[in-house]
Amino acid sequence: MCKMERFGNCDPETADQEYCIFHKPNKSEEEAREFWKKFLEKFKPRVEEIEVDGEKVKRLVFEKEVNARGFVFPEIPKVAIEYKDKKGNRWDQRFSFEYAVFKNDLRFSSSKFKGEFSFKEAIFEKYAGFKGCMFYKEISFDNTYFKQGYPS
Repeated sequence: MCKMERFGNCDPETADQEYCIFHKPNKSEEEAREFWKKFLEKFKPRVEEIEVDGEKVKRLVFEKEVNARGFVFPEIPKVAIEYKDKKGNRWDQRFSFEYAVFKNDLRFSSSKFKGEFSFKEAIFEKYAGFKGCMFYKEISFDNTYFKQGYPS
């Protein structure tokens, strides 16, 4: 059983291991790709195309609560992560939180971010919990909008 089962958000397919894929501390490159694919499959964001400075950009829109407490976020792979939302919109590029929209609560408390991450121009419409997070490399919140105030 995953040592982090107390968070109640383990990956069911790997929960019988010492750590499920979401909580595993040191992921190989292959496991990192699996992590990001399963992250998208678990939280099922909508893929949306917007215009930024005259260019079309894809972003992820998370409609439901994102409970990723205790997750160990690996370096984002340089290869495309393939995902299709329920309406058939495709995400077939490198994973990114840039321009993402979180319409419900976001719970990243006690998580570890092993790589560089950007939440540039992301929108957090409700609670955004980052309490106890550890950031091992650079993290950016440039022009990020927190509708309910600064995250806790």
